[in-house]
Amino acid sequence: MTPLTEQETRQFFAVVNTRNVDKVVELYAENATFQVPNLDAPVVGKEAIRSYLTGAFAAFPDWTMDIGKVIVSGDEAVVVNSVHGTHTGPYTTKDGKTVDPTNKKLNQEQLTRVVVDSGGKVSLLRSYGNPSALNRMLRPPQPTVVTHTETTATHTRPMPTQ
Repeated sequence: MTPLTEQETRQFFAVVNTRNVDKVVELYAENATFQVPNLDAPVVGKEAIRSYLTGAFAAFPDWTMDIGKVIVSGDEAVVVNSVHGTHTGPYTTKDGKTVDPTNKKLNQEQLTRVVVDSGGKVSLLRSYGNPSALNRMLRPPQPTVVTHTETTATHTRPMPTQ
């Protein structure tokens, strides 16, 4: 176990805030797991993390993580943070559909858990937050459905007399 410090944790997020994918990925172990609120399951391995971050930073080129409180215990840290960015670049969904820029702003409060391995590399990063705003923002355009309603007039017929 490599003890982690608050300063090292803050430095890790400072590197993430540069949005330099190569430098960020250098901080991860080969078999690291990475999961943020809009992912249904973790991505595993440096290349999968690189792919995710490349797409995310292209879609949100001004993406920034603000760090509040950092709580460290042994080889892990929990960080109170918020993520901000504007969707000004294309985003490709996991099924290959492209979402054009919406120019909408993202502001998401999170708790992030970071665990390092014996070599000091990040082996796990898991951010917890509410993904609904981001998921709505990045939803591929839905086909327009046109519905037609038909109005019928009520006709009154006189009743025959007996």
